[in-house]
Amino acid sequence: MQEVRQRIKVTQRKAYRFLIPVLIPILIMVLNVQRAQAATPRVMLSDYSIEEGEIVAGQPFTLHITLKNTAANSIRNLKLTISTEKGEFLPVDGAGTAYLEKLAGRSESEFTFAMQAVDGLTTQSYKLLLKSEYEGNDGSPYTVEESIFLPVTLQQRCSVTDVFLPDSDVELGETVEIGASVNNLGEEPLYNVTAGISGSNVAVADTYIGTIDAGKRGNVDLLTKASAISEMSGDKNELTVSYEDRKGERHTVVQSIELKVAQPVYENLEKVKDDTHTGQGWMITSIVLGVLMITGGVVGLILQRRRRKKKLLEEF
Repeated sequence: MQEVRQRIKVTQRKAYRFLIPVLIPILIMVLNVQRAQAATPRVMLSDYSIEEGEIVAGQPFTLHITLKNTAANSIRNLKLTISTEKGEFLPVDGAGTAYLEKLAGRSESEFTFAMQAVDGLTTQSYKLLLKSEYEGNDGSPYTVEESIFLPVTLQQRCSVTDVFLPDSDVELGETVEIGASVNNLGEEPLYNVTAGISGSNVAVADTYIGTIDAGKRGNVDLLTKASAISEMSGDKNELTVSYEDRKGERHTVVQSIELKVAQPVYENLEKVKDDTHTGQGWMITSIVLGVLMITGGVVGLILQRRRRKKKLLEEF
């Protein structure tokens, strides 16, 4: 048994002597590859943002792009070029390129581009191409191509026109009709459109209009009441139109309304007083005549009875 163990040990020693010369070059090669990979400059997109928060078709925007050198070694002569497949985004000035002389290893750098989204875009995401060209420390050229997708929205604009008010001053307590037109001047529908009136001399009232498609208009028809007499300092009334965009965010348009409210005027006030006095006179006259008629009837009845009594006495 002991002899077998010794033979196994001898065999293992021979195997080690054979494997070591083979494994060492392999390990050295692996280490060299790892070192080469760590030393090879690798620039990649790490972040991007839109300064305005969103891109609107036909409007300018500012694009911020951050590149990172993920390698340990620095790079030099970095040129970043941005472009689109069909020219959806155009640089405001320049050719859509940026240059950086040197970027250290494991570090980042931000590039800023002033851009313009062309007219006619629809609500969707468009592809932006990024091309990074740079050199390593030894002057070897490298090129990295990446892409990002930028969402585009359409502009929403709303105006209030053709405001209708009474032609003359209204009196306190009267019903007031207010009309107007809500115009969708943008390229997307206006959702859940509402209109309301409020102020210093009108009662609060509101109405629901609904959805107004692009290029269309909706009508405002409000009925309110004159709630206070106009003051010399002026009255502040507002017609407020509110709508939602496709994200559900609420927007408002405010239109000032000037409405003159006067004290009620009773033109027949004197006539009413005269009629009141005349009515009272007729009442008194009627009462007097009634009393006289009753008195006359009583007197006539008494005289008639006396004549009958006298006639009976004469017959006896």
